[in-house]
Amino acid sequence: MIINLFGDSFIYGSCADYHEDGRKMNIDYWLTEKGWSVSNYGYNGSSNTEVLTSIKENPFNEECLCVVGVTSLLRENLPWLGFSSSWGRNILKEDRFDHPNLENPMSNELWEDYLIYCHDDEYFNTIYKIWLLKVKHLLDNTPNVKGYLFVNTVEKYKKPMFVEKENYLYTDSSITDMLVDKEDEKLFEGGLTEETFLEGRAHPSTLGYKLVAEDIHDIFHNT
Repeated sequence: MIINLFGDSFIYGSCADYHEDGRKMNIDYWLTEKGWSVSNYGYNGSSNTEVLTSIKENPFNEECLCVVGVTSLLRENLPWLGFSSSWGRNILKEDRFDHPNLENPMSNELWEDYLIYCHDDEYFNTIYKIWLLKVKHLLDNTPNVKGYLFVNTVEKYKKPMFVEKENYLYTDSSITDMLVDKEDEKLFEGGLTEETFLEGRAHPSTLGYKLVAEDIHDIFHNT
């Protein structure tokens, strides 16, 4: 059965090594090594709105299983303001001028006022649940989708009650947090040194992607 992957750069496989045969050694590479047929629709810099669009546009012509990466909700454009908050919560905290769609955030007074007066974590928790509900209903009502997993990629979100635990990889955690907890510098691009590592921006290494793929395989293989 096919596994369809949807998501951001963590799902696409940024910073993975290349095998000598030219294949990128990302999640779909390691799943293929386990015997699965895989289609990867992830891409760099994706927002959750773009992930949802990718799912909507997929014809799902064959029976399949799906993995849906949930990226940071801070990437969504803010109502009426027309720009997003940041690439992710920790990036906003540690390096707030690294911004997805403002060319000169340091000189943007509207963005600065938003951060001072309006930024609210609960807003993002709410739109996370709304987005998740929409995707869940889409997948539940697509006959050829025989199972699915959500996985938080760059940062953690708390699983809502309407999603079953067996449909969430790393429940209430994320790919970043799962790999950080292992305290192994080989699992991230550039290791875990203070100069190069920033949670939410540092991508998994080839070995990090392998661990994620093995966890996906273990769940789907026993489904």
